[in-house]
Amino acid sequence: MPAASLPLSLTADWRIVRKSVKTNATIALHCWLFLLWGSILKFSAVLSACYAPFALALLMCVFAGFNDQVTPWLQFDRQAILAGEWWRLWSGHLLHTNSWHLLMNLAGLVVIIMLHGNYYRSCVFAFLLFAGVTLISLALLFWSPAISLYVGLSGWLHALLVYGACEDVRRQWSSGWLILAGVAAKVGWEQWQGASSDLVMLIEADVAVDAHLYGAITGLTLFVLLLSFQQFYPRKAA
Repeated sequence: MPAASLPLSLTADWRIVRKSVKTNATIALHCWLFLLWGSILKFSAVLSACYAPFALALLMCVFAGFNDQVTPWLQFDRQAILAGEWWRLWSGHLLHTNSWHLLMNLAGLVVIIMLHGNYYRSCVFAFLLFAGVTLISLALLFWSPAISLYVGLSGWLHALLVYGACEDVRRQWSSGWLILAGVAAKVGWEQWQGASSDLVMLIEADVAVDAHLYGAITGLTLFVLLLSFQQFYPRKAA
């Protein structure tokens, strides 16, 4: 039945209902656009922070393509480092034993960037990378004499994850405590029981669990250092 033939009371009620539906639809559309815009901003922030990690991943892939040629010259080698080849303190973290080893570290890097990518501006990421691998390598050199050769990024990934989790805690996000608890449990289990035999077979090498421990400690140390620096030298507002 056409609306014009309805009684006046029903016509008025119909107009009220139609106006209410239109208003609610407008509100829902605005909410959806707001959420969409927020998602775009968050994705853009993460994407803008991904240039440095992407460059790191690309460099590791390039080295993997020439693994047999570069490993003797770039791997962490205790005797070579003590003989003066200091570049191995940094370059060894960019090499991997095989493709599975590389893929696992790349996957770990992607997950961490998705979790905490908005914390890592290019300068912060570069500092964490350089300082992190330096501290981990020095710890391996002086405190783990049983490790004579080492390659891989997993130790530094532990540092990066712990740093991001500490930043979560500083922002009062409970996820930070969960991540820290998970890392502590993993590192503690590895120190007690060692790495999984399946993982050893997969990467065709012993897992340097000490590097994971030193990485976690390094991440906490770097967070405290950067936080202290920011408190003593706060950034000036523009």
